[in-house]
Amino acid sequence: MMKEKKEKKKWGLILFLVFIMLGTTFSFVFFGFSPVTEKAKYNGLIFSFIPRDNIWIAKINGKDAAFSFLPKDADDVLVFDDSFKMLEGRFEIDVTSDANSTFKEAIALAQHQMGLTLAQYNIYVRKGFTANSTFSLPVIICKDATLIVPIVYFNYGNTTNIHVENNCIIAEASSNADFIKVKDRLLYGILGVMN
Repeated sequence: MMKEKKEKKKWGLILFLVFIMLGTTFSFVFFGFSPVTEKAKYNGLIFSFIPRDNIWIAKINGKDAAFSFLPKDADDVLVFDDSFKMLEGRFEIDVTSDANSTFKEAIALAQHQMGLTLAQYNIYVRKGFTANSTFSLPVIICKDATLIVPIVYFNYGNTTNIHVENNCIIAEASSNADFIKVKDRLLYGILGVMN
């Protein structure tokens, strides 16, 4: 009798372990290996948040584009003039800033991220500074802007905005996060997500 009870317990434990193993296997098959991501919709586009990289990804014109801010969060960036028309359909966009800017790290990150995203669309982003510096980057100034190669000048400003001065697109912000937001607003305009 005692032996029979031990045998039943043994089989019960074995069946429990088999149930756990099968349940785990089926959950991977039906629900996948990747974690559930947050999703957002804007004008028919689906944005998926990737927590590991802290970015939003959307498939735009058949290619993945990465952003730090959703369009609704970048909508508060003031946009004047025809800034985006000057950037649409270009093969190269030059970006520049002051090498000694208080926000040089955020500006460098914004320019780098802009280059990575636009490379998906075969748009080359050439980075430079407004004057000679110890970095091996070219001098790019607004007066050199052309219709073929527009220039975006990332600069400090009291308000976060994008405007045009003498054929040069000025992207102004007053904080590190706002420079990243301005970059996203530029990308949304270039890719036709926002006007």
